[in-house]
Amino acid sequence: MKNISADEIKCRLKELGADLCGIASVERFADAPSGFHPTDILKECKSVIVIATRIPINTLIASSQAIYTFTHFRVFDKINSITFAFAIELEKWGICAVPVPASEPYEYWDDNRRHGQGILSLKHAAVRAGLGQMGKNTLLVNDQFGNMLLLGAVLLNEEIEPDLLVTYQACIPGCRICLDACPASALDGNTMEQRKCRSICGKTTDGGGFVYNCNLCRKLCPHHQGIK
Repeated sequence: MKNISADEIKCRLKELGADLCGIASVERFADAPSGFHPTDILKECKSVIVIATRIPINTLIASSQAIYTFTHFRVFDKINSITFAFAIELEKWGICAVPVPASEPYEYWDDNRRHGQGILSLKHAAVRAGLGQMGKNTLLVNDQFGNMLLLGAVLLNEEIEPDLLVTYQACIPGCRICLDACPASALDGNTMEQRKCRSICGKTTDGGGFVYNCNLCRKLCPHHQGIK
């Protein structure tokens, strides 16, 4: 088995295309809900490697929501390719590594609340890995890339040196821009009510095509381009 360091992990993931990489020890997930803890996915999990890949900012100013939708799907594909390739490499070195989907598929669905939940909350994992803080819009906010990030993760059965947690604030004190702008009133400053959000955030054409129909919580955030 190859011994691998935090620096080697970060270097390799950035070579594969990640913009950011953070590491959290499994002990930081003590408050994770039952069924969504890293050890519920990999019993021997000791470290959670979280990667972030940026969404091009100019997709927010495109006149067509098809651009924003296409970019989202492309970034999700990129993240999944990175975590999949990295897990394969680690497996060759004798390390047990399990990639976590960047989006779908997931198993939990509450039809009454129209609420889906990934097998691991990647946004909370990113906070625990030192990649940022959660904003009132429930998006991860990073000091360099703002909220223009999508996330992926790999679970390891090895103890890797974790990153420090960040201390900066995700939101300007007293800011309510995203809360007041949400057309569905889905945000309360702590959580997002998926049933309300889903009612307006996407639309399907008669031909079966899908586009994200709303991104105001991301677009209007003063920190969507980073924390100045």
